[in-house]
Amino acid sequence: MTYYRAPQNSTLYATAPRSTTDQPDEKFAYFPAFVKVQGKKVVVLGGGEVAAGKLRLLLRSHADITVIAPEVCDDVANMHNTGQITWERAPFVDTMINGAIMVFDATDNPHLTKRVEAATKRRNILLNVVDKTAHCDFIVPAILDRAPIMITISTGACAPALARMLRQRLETVFPATLSNIAKIARDARETVAAHLSDSLSRQRFWTRFFQNALRADNTGNVTPDDLAHELRTFVPQGSSATVPSGQSLQVTINADNAYDIPHGVAGNIETADIIFHDKNVAPDILALARRDATLISMSTSTSQPSGITYNQQTLGRQIQFFTQQGMNVLQLYRN
Repeated sequence: MTYYRAPQNSTLYATAPRSTTDQPDEKFAYFPAFVKVQGKKVVVLGGGEVAAGKLRLLLRSHADITVIAPEVCDDVANMHNTGQITWERAPFVDTMINGAIMVFDATDNPHLTKRVEAATKRRNILLNVVDKTAHCDFIVPAILDRAPIMITISTGACAPALARMLRQRLETVFPATLSNIAKIARDARETVAAHLSDSLSRQRFWTRFFQNALRADNTGNVTPDDLAHELRTFVPQGSSATVPSGQSLQVTINADNAYDIPHGVAGNIETADIIFHDKNVAPDILALARRDATLISMSTSTSQPSGITYNQQTLGRQIQFFTQQGMNVLQLYRN
C-alpha cells in the first residue's frame, strides 16, 4: 500500500476551498535564499569602515573577495596584507566587476552608485547598495551565526532595527553548541545514507538524533560516538531494511496562535508526518508543520468527500496504517 503526502497546509479530504484569510496578507519583495559563493568572485566597492563591516561578514564565507577603492582604512589594508582579499587600487571602471556574482556598493557616492547600478544590470550581477534599499537587488538579513547553521531574520528592509533585536533575543535561545551538533551531522551524512537506503528511515533517524542532542542538558556534550551509537541502536544487526514503527501522539491545546503554545507541543507539530486536527486549530499553529507534512481535517458529524467520517474507530485504523509505515502521527485538538 502507498500513502500520499500532500503539500504543506493542504488536506487529504478538504471540505471547502481554503479561505484567503489562511494566507499571509502581504507577499514578500525579497525571496529568501542562500547564495553559494564558494570559489566565486564577490566585489566590494569602497574602502572605509562601512566596507570593512561588509568584508568582515564576507570573510566568514569562502568567496573570492575583491575590493575596489583608491584608498582603504587600516582594517581593510590588514585584510589585504594577510591575503584575505584582493585590492584593486584604482577608480571604478565597469570591467572590474566582470565575472562577479554579486557586488556591494559601500561608497556612499550617488554618482558612482548610478554607474555601478547600470554596469551590474548589463551583466545580470546582483547589487547591494548599503543603506539604499531602492537600489538593491538583494539585502543582507540579521544573522545568528552558528556555522554551519545560519539563522537569518529579515523585515524586508522596512525595519532593520527590529530584525537586529529579534536576532539578539534568539542569541539567548540557541546555544553556541548548535555548531558542534551540526558539524557532527554533516560529517556523518554519508555514513547514515550508507546504512539507511530509504529517505523515510533517514528522516526517522535524524529526527531522533536531533531530539536527543537538543535536550537542554545535553547540547554541549554530543560527540560523534553518540551519533554512531544512535545509528547502531536504530538499525538492529545493521539491517538497512529495518524501518521502526512511527509514533502516535494526542495533544489538546488552549491557544489561538503559535506564539502561545508550549515549546514541546510546537516540537511535536514540527516533527509529525501526519497531523489529524479539528477545525478549531488556528492556521498559524498548523503552519508550524513541515512543508511535506500531511494535514487532515477531522469531522465527526460531516462526511468527507471521500466518504470517510472521522469517528474514533476510523481514526484509529488510519493512525495504525500510518504508524506501521514508520510515520509519526499527531492528533491535534483545540480545547
